[in-house]
Amino acid sequence: MEINKIYNEDCLDTMARMPDNFVDLTVTSPPYNCGINYDIHNDKMEWNVYLQWCENWVTELYRITKEGGRIAINVLLEMGIEKNKKRVSPFAEFYNILNKIGFKPFGVPVWVDPHRGKHTSWGSWLKSTSPYIYCPYEVILIAYKGDKWKREGIKTNISKEEFMMGCSGIWNLRTQTKELTKANFHEDLPNMAIKLLSGEGDLVYDPFIGSGTTAKMAIINKRNYIGSEVSKEYCDIAEKRIIDTNEKLVKELKDAKD
Repeated sequence: MEINKIYNEDCLDTMARMPDNFVDLTVTSPPYNCGINYDIHNDKMEWNVYLQWCENWVTELYRITKEGGRIAINVLLEMGIEKNKKRVSPFAEFYNILNKIGFKPFGVPVWVDPHRGKHTSWGSWLKSTSPYIYCPYEVILIAYKGDKWKREGIKTNISKEEFMMGCSGIWNLRTQTKELTKANFHEDLPNMAIKLLSGEGDLVYDPFIGSGTTAKMAIINKRNYIGSEVSKEYCDIAEKRIIDTNEKLVKELKDAKD
């Protein structure tokens, strides 16, 4: 299967062509099923249907992950569904799915943006009638397949400060403010996951690659990548970012030699 490529298709179709034990690291943020108006994907499934869909692609993800390979999945701690009449915990649901399929928990860092604006929807203001309790945090579910120890001799490029923050359990990362797609994460997130959980030359996969952020950070950190994305529009955005990233790296290398 060709690597360093984004496939314009459903992730299940992409993974179906991958051999067993193929991917070193998966970094992704799956659709939250909170009603985002994507151009292709249905983000308003019945909750049980959504969870079954997630179990389907996590099952295939387990098959293609190498022994000792890792996954880092960005999900919400909790959210409202059915017009906020019901509260659910994507974190708890994904945690159970990963354990059911066979992934073993590595850690669950919470990521926060210290510059994120404060929420101003309070529900019943200064009354106990119906206060709205807002959760400003997201989590990265990190798990592994088989043995949590990576092979010896892999080359890493993480700094002391990045390593300490990555292991602290609290990732101070920026929120993406430039809307490249309907819901894209900031480069800080895959950058941290890639540096902390993989080595140079490893293969990084993102089944919901969107605007290509994971691929971009894989290239910058000297990893290989594969991405899946159902939207042709998003694939075009991702491809342009990849071209720009490679051209920038070539220019920087040339300037360094001059």
